[in-house]
Amino acid sequence: MAQDFRRYFLIKIVYAILTVFLILSFNFILFRAMPGDMDRILIPRGASPETRLLLREYYGLDKPKIEQFVIYLEHLSKGQLGQSTDFRRGVDVASILGPFLLNTLILVGIGTLISVFVGIVLGRMTAWNRGKAADRIGSAFFLVFYCMPTFLFALIMVAVVGRYVPEWPISGAYGFDYESYDILGKIGDRAFHTLLPLGALVIETIATFSIITRSSLIDVMTEEYMVTAIAKGNKSKDVLKKHAMPNAMLPVVTVVAMNVGWIMSGSIMIEVIFGYQGLGYMTWKAVRGYDYPVLQAVFMLEAIAVIVANFIADMTLFKLDPRVKI
Repeated sequence: MAQDFRRYFLIKIVYAILTVFLILSFNFILFRAMPGDMDRILIPRGASPETRLLLREYYGLDKPKIEQFVIYLEHLSKGQLGQSTDFRRGVDVASILGPFLLNTLILVGIGTLISVFVGIVLGRMTAWNRGKAADRIGSAFFLVFYCMPTFLFALIMVAVVGRYVPEWPISGAYGFDYESYDILGKIGDRAFHTLLPLGALVIETIATFSIITRSSLIDVMTEEYMVTAIAKGNKSKDVLKKHAMPNAMLPVVTVVAMNVGWIMSGSIMIEVIFGYQGLGYMTWKAVRGYDYPVLQAVFMLEAIAVIVANFIADMTLFKLDPRVKI
């Protein structure tokens, strides 16, 4: 078993590295195939001839595409992501990603953890009480919020809170006086500003995890080994904990991995509506300003995060399910 796991681990590592390389290649090609002259986009307006020459050499725009690709990979290996052309003109992209990434990790990271835990608990409860009142009420709740667009619920929250609780902040990741607070004050200020977008995000994602958990658990409960476990006189809690849930978690793990991977991208709709300065908000601003270096960096981070999350999911599934083969 240990030898199989090592072999499986090495194969998945190789696949992940190849996938990252292909994504970096696609990232390079995509932003050079999109409309717009790269000279005009990457070089600031009004730059002197000397500056233009230096920037063309820096980005390799004076060289063939193959050499540009090699330069692009070389810059990535050194952590050089280029300079923003619109978002914060002339500023290195790597230096401005940090605060936006932190805001997104706080919002979407905490939201995902809450959604996974609560969603699995509610999905398990409704599946185990299938056909009863708890299942009917829970399923109706899940379907309504699963089908409701994220931006719609967010807009409703903004309208209601802005109308009836005007002192509650409905925009920004923190207040104007954030830097003047001590550590506890900063935590409180962030929590105060994050609660509304977090609520809008969690409501929808809880429904997703609940529906998947419920469906998977109901399928497992019809298997013969479940009937055998019950016939042996095992307690219902033991049957649920030891037999049903480990097998029902297989598809849930996959969905959790996908959502964890998308933490890096943030939730664009939520962040834009609430003016929450995360990666989603940054992406929206960069799209509007044709800021290709910023978009290139954000897309790269998102893709790598998804690959890493899926790799972890593959390892987890191998441990959970002995039927997984190389």
